[in-house]
Amino acid sequence: MTKQNPFSLYDFLGYLIPGALLIYSYLIIEYFNSNSEFNLEQFIDITSKRNFDGVFMFIVLSYSLGHLLSFLSSITIEKFGNWKYGYPSKYLIGYNTANYWVKKEKNNFKKNINNNFGRFVIALIILPTSLLDLILGNIFGLRKYYQSNLDEFLIKSIKFKVNRLIKKLELNNKKVIENFNAREHDFHRVVSHYAFENCKEHQFRMVNYVALYGFLRNLSLIFNFLSWIYLIYIIKSINFNNEIDYFKILILILLMFISFVGFMAFMKFYRRYTLEGLMLIVIDKDL
Repeated sequence: MTKQNPFSLYDFLGYLIPGALLIYSYLIIEYFNSNSEFNLEQFIDITSKRNFDGVFMFIVLSYSLGHLLSFLSSITIEKFGNWKYGYPSKYLIGYNTANYWVKKEKNNFKKNINNNFGRFVIALIILPTSLLDLILGNIFGLRKYYQSNLDEFLIKSIKFKVNRLIKKLELNNKKVIENFNAREHDFHRVVSHYAFENCKEHQFRMVNYVALYGFLRNLSLIFNFLSWIYLIYIIKSINFNNEIDYFKILILILLMFISFVGFMAFMKFYRRYTLEGLMLIVIDKDL
């Protein structure tokens, strides 16, 4: 069993580093607001002289911001990925999500409006990611690198072992549910807990995957924020008497692209974490 440290890998990758990155990102934006050109040496000199009231205060601030970022990214970046492509445990075995938007039903019109409005707001908040996901992910086919099915043999093996696990744990009864359906039910929570508890030698790898996808999810959200902030900065600095500053536009595109790459990397490790748990029950001889 893995040792429970008071300050884990997830605390560093999921909270501390994203929080510190957000602080320094703000300093970069502030630097661009007060300087027409970027000078790396000057920027390093300015930021190195910043007084954060001691290292301890800086760590506390970064850690606190990291927790806030983690929550916000879970209800934006992760929600967008799950609503757009479905949970990895479902699309890995062929149960794909057809559409990001909730389909209209005659008897639930008000509910569908509310659901679609919420999804629209989230897609708008992370527009740099959602827009590039539409263009690069769907139109140009990059989604295959972070959302694809397994082969038929593995799909059948996973479905078979999932059903065996449900029967072994006696969850397919009238007190829980009579007819278990992997498409409809959230079986992966049971799978991940079973795999973590019964495969001690794989616990560290599973924890690493969680830390990595948490970090990358936060990273994607940070660069979404930076894209919006920099866009506002560009709009404020528009002067129709001057020529178009293509360098600023290039920076904006770069920030948006990094937000999308962060999303792709998050989806990749989110997928790997899920697949790790599924494969551990496939090779479990007791099932």
